[in-house]
Amino acid sequence: MPKWVVGLVAAVSATLLVGGGSASAAAPRTIPRPAFGAPTNLITGGLASALNPMRSPAGTNDYSCRPSAAHPNPVVLVHGTIGNAYDSWSGLGPVLKSYGYCVFAVNYGAPSWSIFKGTGDIPTSAAEIGRFVDGVRSATHAAKVDLVGHSQGGSVSRYYANLIGGSAKVGKVIGLAPSNHATTVSGIITLGRFIGVVDPLFALTSWAGLPALQQQTSAGSTFYRNLNGNGETRPGISYTNIATRYDEVVTPYTQAFIAAGSGATVKNTTLQDVCGADFTDHLGITYDTNVYQLVLNALDPADQRPVDCRLSLPLFGT
Repeated sequence: MPKWVVGLVAAVSATLLVGGGSASAAAPRTIPRPAFGAPTNLITGGLASALNPMRSPAGTNDYSCRPSAAHPNPVVLVHGTIGNAYDSWSGLGPVLKSYGYCVFAVNYGAPSWSIFKGTGDIPTSAAEIGRFVDGVRSATHAAKVDLVGHSQGGSVSRYYANLIGGSAKVGKVIGLAPSNHATTVSGIITLGRFIGVVDPLFALTSWAGLPALQQQTSAGSTFYRNLNGNGETRPGISYTNIATRYDEVVTPYTQAFIAAGSGATVKNTTLQDVCGADFTDHLGITYDTNVYQLVLNALDPADQRPVDCRLSLPLFGT
């Protein structure tokens, strides 16, 4: 048989094998497009919540929702510092709802009239989140919830789960650029302490009712000593942290990562290791569809899908 025939047969066979393998492989999840007029970044979300700071994102806080057997844990979304539920979760909330989850979004850490929430004492906020979780569990009859938090939302979720009675009520803690360790805010805090202006400024902000700012920028703060001093995890909880190399708030970005202790599982993911053309930053990560796919994988370990990577820009996401 001529060599070119042998080569052609081999090439066709290889193509069929590859095609067959692709057909049987799991496909990436489809992320639905946002509804017309829905916020597409934190700025438009913030503006849309200005007149109603307690506004719920679409698809969230339906207390008549009953979890399915496929997704038995309701998902509680926890915003970050100076954020609120609507501006942070108007992207991810409807996506999770479309995939069959009961989704709830908490506002915490500030008076109800304030558009800028998550500014109060973090342990106090953790207790507030605990009360919200109890309300969700009571309404849905669920034994546990899964927590998804952005920035401080990740660390305050872990504080609740690890330290103040949440360990029996939480299955997963998923952090998006979480402030799991103290941040330098791109070196601004380090410089400010060197020239002596940071601590007086933080004293003023604490007096004004904004202690969360100081608590997240000092490695020696009581908050971080309590959060991490006796291990960063608790048995039986699964932790996922998704960080971006372009984070300008939680810096270095690896401050988002934690180490697994006995009986816990931890997955620390650098977003750019999954999607090289993802340039999202700290503010854009909550509107990044690549991140949504990673969150869905973390929520459902039995249904792992490849990520359909799309170009993502700072602040605006994808």
